[in-house]
Amino acid sequence: MESREGKQARESAKAAETGAEDSGPDTVAAAIRRSVTEASEQHADQRFGSAARRAAILAAVVCVLTLTIAGPVRTYFAQRTEMNQLKMVEAQLRSQIADLEQQKIKLADPVFIAAQARERLGFVMPGDIPYQVQLPPGAAAEPEAGPQAPTAVSTDPWYTSLWHTIADAPHPRSPVIPPAPDAPPPPAPPTPPAG
Repeated sequence: MESREGKQARESAKAAETGAEDSGPDTVAAAIRRSVTEASEQHADQRFGSAARRAAILAAVVCVLTLTIAGPVRTYFAQRTEMNQLKMVEAQLRSQIADLEQQKIKLADPVFIAAQARERLGFVMPGDIPYQVQLPPGAAAEPEAGPQAPTAVSTDPWYTSLWHTIADAPHPRSPVIPPAPDAPPPPAPPTPPAG
């Protein structure tokens, strides 16, 4: 492509040649039209170039602003998250403080202290007769809630047990075949004669 100056010089040379040949009113009007057309083309070229430059500058400014703002915005959201976590921790601590204050008030009550001394330490007030109940050794076990069928340990593989639980009609369990009694050990191989 030619440069603008070269294009303008060529067009002005053409205009000078045509102006030298014809010197009438038509040539002046044609020259004016040509100059107006050239000026509008040149202005359009400049406008397109400046628009591209403006767009590039605008994009650069937007990128710089985005990078400038990204750090503080990230910090802002991180601090808000941390602040919310600290508020939850503070609420938990205030709840614990309230519970401890209630416990402190309860421990300051002489009736509560006497009840705790009786329960935990076995203390009695003067004039009281302490009784201690002792159960026989077998009676300490908790009674079972109800009759339970003894559960047999299955020797089936896991997939067989699974199949029995999901089958439409339950299959009877295969009988357990006891292992064969211990057979006598096989005879020892004969030893070759020494010789």
